[in-house]
Amino acid sequence: MNEILNGTRPYPLSLPLVPGGTALARISQIGSDTTSLTVGQLVFCDVTIRARDDPSTSFLFGIHGGFSPSTKKLMDGEWRNATWAEYAKFPLENLYPIDEELVIQGMGYSIPELTSLSICAVPFGGLSEIDVKPGQTVIVAPATGSYGGAAVTVAMAMGARVLAAGRNVTKLSGLEVLYGKTGRFRTAALTGEVETDIATLMAACWSPKGADSYIDFSPPAAASSTHITSCLSSLRSFGRCVLMGGILDNISLSYPLIVFKNLRVQGRFMFEREHVERLIKLVEAGNLKMGKEIGMVKFEKFGLEEWEKAVEEAAKQSGWGSQVLLTP
Repeated sequence: MNEILNGTRPYPLSLPLVPGGTALARISQIGSDTTSLTVGQLVFCDVTIRARDDPSTSFLFGIHGGFSPSTKKLMDGEWRNATWAEYAKFPLENLYPIDEELVIQGMGYSIPELTSLSICAVPFGGLSEIDVKPGQTVIVAPATGSYGGAAVTVAMAMGARVLAAGRNVTKLSGLEVLYGKTGRFRTAALTGEVETDIATLMAACWSPKGADSYIDFSPPAAASSTHITSCLSSLRSFGRCVLMGGILDNISLSYPLIVFKNLRVQGRFMFEREHVERLIKLVEAGNLKMGKEIGMVKFEKFGLEEWEKAVEEAAKQSGWGSQVLLTP
């Protein structure tokens, strides 16, 4: 968000606007077409705004206006101002009820801990898209950022074996502390040398044929990184890959590798409504933990009037384990 606001990351936005992000909120007022939501109810608010007459037209509320005239039209109208306000207006279909009695009173989670839903929903959309199943092996790379760490957490909750890859050995070790005893988690320290990294990844896979799938959360600066090639090369025949990172440039893929191994490579922007509903059920069932149990131990809270301090603090933090929250 810091880079978006200062222009370093040139996301298309219609100005002026109130920025925002995913939120947990209480309903203040409901529309006439609402039949189940009630005033005062706790809800998860998805910022992926979609056109009702064309769901392929979508943008991120207060974050990214999309690249087409239709998404700009959508952002310029009813949905310009987002969640960095005391009150925010959302489409009905973007709200998901949270069972407070179960997850807060029963399981003991706090509202700040439940904000991890916002990070976990993104990789859950991608992992669902490539049909990850219990017992399958998933490569997560880079696994040391916020979304990579969330992908590890969610894949573990889905019953998969997880191979977390990246260059930051210290952060990989932190994930090892969380999940190493399960027998379904391993790490691979990458060097940037393709052949070396392929050998490392294959040695860490539970099967000599390679991993079943790979989810990528490359940051914008990783367009020339070799890890995508290394991870794709470590998939078995008919393996699946989903790209969900922030690279804004072209990347190089091996055409013969994809053809002769029958690999499926696709992109995934955010998630669908069914993904969020299933993710919440994972929490309610106890499969996906929140808070300290998944290593989310630090929550920095700022009031709305302190948004500049919040953005500065968030820019200093990286990796899985902490969140910066704006609290009205």
